[in-house]
Amino acid sequence: MPLLALVGLGAVAAPGSRRPQVDRSAMREAISAAATDERLASSSSYAYYLRAKLLSLEGDHRGAVDALRLALATDDNSPHLLTQLGEEYARLGDLKSAERELRRVVQRHPTYYAGRMMLGRVLMEAGKPARARVHLRRAIQLKPRETEAYLVLAQLHLESRTPEQAVKVVEELATALPGEAAGYRRLGLALADRGDAARAEPLLARAIERDPGDVESLTALAQLQEKAGRFSAAEESLARALEREPDNQSVLASAGRIALRLGSSVRARAYFDRLLSLSDDPDLTVRVAFSLLSAHDSASAAEVLDGARKGREASPRVSFYAGLVHERMRHFDVAAAAYAEVPLSSELFPDARARRAVCLSLAGQHAAALALLREAVSERPDDTESRIQLARALERRGTPEEAVATLKEAVARLPSPDVYEALASTLQRQGRAAEALSLLKDAVARQPREAALRYALGSVLLATGDEAGALTSMRGVLEVEPDHAAAMNFIGYVLAQRGRDYAEAERLVRRALELRPDTGSFLDSLGWIQFQRGDHPRAVETLERAVELEPEEPVILEHLGDAYHRVARGADAARAWKRALEVLAAHPEAADPPDQRALIERKLKLLSTGAVGR
Repeated sequence: MPLLALVGLGAVAAPGSRRPQVDRSAMREAISAAATDERLASSSSYAYYLRAKLLSLEGDHRGAVDALRLALATDDNSPHLLTQLGEEYARLGDLKSAERELRRVVQRHPTYYAGRMMLGRVLMEAGKPARARVHLRRAIQLKPRETEAYLVLAQLHLESRTPEQAVKVVEELATALPGEAAGYRRLGLALADRGDAARAEPLLARAIERDPGDVESLTALAQLQEKAGRFSAAEESLARALEREPDNQSVLASAGRIALRLGSSVRARAYFDRLLSLSDDPDLTVRVAFSLLSAHDSASAAEVLDGARKGREASPRVSFYAGLVHERMRHFDVAAAAYAEVPLSSELFPDARARRAVCLSLAGQHAAALALLREAVSERPDDTESRIQLARALERRGTPEEAVATLKEAVARLPSPDVYEALASTLQRQGRAAEALSLLKDAVARQPREAALRYALGSVLLATGDEAGALTSMRGVLEVEPDHAAAMNFIGYVLAQRGRDYAEAERLVRRALELRPDTGSFLDSLGWIQFQRGDHPRAVETLERAVELEPEEPVILEHLGDAYHRVARGADAARAWKRALEVLAAHPEAADPPDQRALIERKLKLLSTGAVGR
């Protein structure tokens, strides 16, 4: 086999394209392993040949060319030295000189396999595929049991965009060398990289038949099976790969992810636990946690992150994401403790401090929360979010006037839409809806193209009972920002809630979901539209998905309970409503409407009579 593969089969380029970088580690391995049977004419030529090899290993290909020319001075007819010279020119990117030297080889020694092979490679890189095919075919004739010529010819066909011819070449190789897997494997991997699954999958399967322990082929096959939605087959392929390499981290991660897609958190945790036992990398811990979160398994994600917080892989990132997960699960005390572990030196510290303060406030630890938020405002006076959170914490503490004063000061200093919206919401919660409306109308008049202000105005109008005004304001949002998903969802939900224009409501909500897929509140709106239209079985499916995404939202839980009741699943309805009451007991501010808790309790009491209704 020739000493150097100029282009790997999995990283081909179109004819005439810029020459890819050489894999130097592979090159050194090939050169080190290569031994020549050629008898050189003199000890001098052999000495220069050895020097050329050393220089090539060091990356000094110009020096290697000079040494080979000195070797040829006393042995100018050596096909081996001429081939090596052509190869070194190729490494320098001087394909014209490489072709010249290699043509000398095939002219003087037409049956010299290595020269034919290298000339075929150089011609391929030079964008001369027809000439390259001639020499590669001749090389195959000279040594039909050598794999390299077949592989390079298959690569040439790939570059020429004739993959069916590449498949025929590796079939020839399989016939010449029964049991040989390299052709199927390398072409299968190359086609998989190109997205040609139809051709790649059978080739990889054939490679695995010949080499059942081929981890690379098994992994690539699993990726194709996963993309095709054949998750069980993909997991089986990865399990076979793990039989050969049980500590392969990439395979373990993929197997865990696919097990989650199959709905088996137990198998997924087994893969992930093995993966985490092999590494102290905190980023790996975070990636595993994200995989679990993507499967809506917050409890397992929290367990993984909490375990890392106590172990050697503890890091600011692990603590920060542990805080996020616990905050999402409304474990505010635990979340605050996790955020507190993020040191001042970390780039995550400002966010961690702010989120810690919010969690402390929600947990009722008002003094500590306010101290952190005031510290943040002092350090970053123009940070609107810190001021907004400070006002919210003051309101939770029971000092709403301080909250209003804080936000009015913020509006004067930083008149951004977020601050206006926060002030209007605070006023509204304090029963000062008229003042909130006046504030927002003035702001919209000053900034009529600001979608966020129009959205906030619409929300307050609806809360005051002005449904028509709210819809008008939200349609104004869409005039300013046609792809405002939240406004679409708002309009759709209001129309459905009022039993009007279900077709328009569903169209808007589905468009919102196209823009922001897997948004729990949007799915809740879609489920509620289906419920209102009387399609209760479909409403159950949609609302179950919404609860998976937002398991701590009392409105979604209540809607799911309503849908369960309508399909005669009374026990499930009771569980959903009771869970909503549990959330409201811990977080009464989440109620929508304010008397939501009483309404749900009434439904539970009436459940046995079949007269449940809001």
